[in-house]
Amino acid sequence: MRKSMAIVAIVVVSLFAVYGCKSVETTSAVLHNEHGQYEKAIEMSKKALEKNPKDAEAHFQLGVSYSYTGDMVNAYNEFMTSAKLDPGKVADAETDIKSNWAKHFNNGVSESQAENLAGAAHEFELTTQADPRQAKGWLNLAKVYYSLAQNDTTYLPKAYETVDTLLMKTTEKDESYTSVLTLGGAIMVRRGMNDEAQKLFAKLLLVDPATFEDVERAANTYLAKRDWATGATYLQMAMDARKKTNAEDFESYYNLAAVYFNGKNCPKAIEMYLAALEVDQENKQGNYGILLAYYSCEMYDDAVLQGQKYTEKYMDDPNGWRILSLSYNKKGMKLKAEEAAKKYQELSQ
Repeated sequence: MRKSMAIVAIVVVSLFAVYGCKSVETTSAVLHNEHGQYEKAIEMSKKALEKNPKDAEAHFQLGVSYSYTGDMVNAYNEFMTSAKLDPGKVADAETDIKSNWAKHFNNGVSESQAENLAGAAHEFELTTQADPRQAKGWLNLAKVYYSLAQNDTTYLPKAYETVDTLLMKTTEKDESYTSVLTLGGAIMVRRGMNDEAQKLFAKLLLVDPATFEDVERAANTYLAKRDWATGATYLQMAMDARKKTNAEDFESYYNLAAVYFNGKNCPKAIEMYLAALEVDQENKQGNYGILLAYYSCEMYDDAVLQGQKYTEKYMDDPNGWRILSLSYNKKGMKLKAEEAAKKYQELSQ
């Protein structure tokens, strides 16, 4: 009997040690949380804070209650307040914040994999609320908003706002830095903020030149609108990065040459056509491209020489004879022009 009394006494002392320094309301909030009665716990925590706004434990218990009721904004705020009021609560507060963040982030990933983008957006929204300090949550939310905006433009403002927040929160030290720059650049292009997009892509290529294809995709947006000058700027950035990684090839040079040609930039067009032919001297497309560029840029001497070479290699291509005939005419070589024109007509029939 005495032994039982002693055990009861120990339990009472233990409970006093745990709850003795807390208000009755705070203690009640702890117990309600432990039993899953979160609304009641919120009620008691608030009553405790009415008596003592600096009650760190009451703030912490509110954070726990809000976590379970899905109010991530208030959960984060209460955990941070608790940690600020009591350094002893920092570790526990950070643990619960991380737990909330991981839960919703993982849910968001699962929804994305299931192609439920609306569900993913909701979970990533909760992720950013659970811990707004973490750039990774904002990155995934921006990605999902941008994907949703492809079919529903009402998501565009959300994508813009989210990527702005993301860029403010991201530094070069973040593991997702290149992903942030890639997405940020793409979204700035969509917004029509070309200067900002170029700055982001310039940073991206500086950090990782191997990401040149992301910049080429941005160029395609402008090329589709026949904005040759801006498209050429992006392709030139990508080309410079390709050179750093030894990834330049005929097609990349040829495409850039064609864009410069369409943009009436003769010197750069010819420079890129020549670079393309250095990679593949026998390429028919490249040889015809520079022939046309010479003629269109009024470099008739070069056009005649290139036309002669072209028609020797590709005798059955009427286009080569046509440009050669026109080039001869520009040089006053009437007889040769007539001969080339006749060959063009024969092949065109």
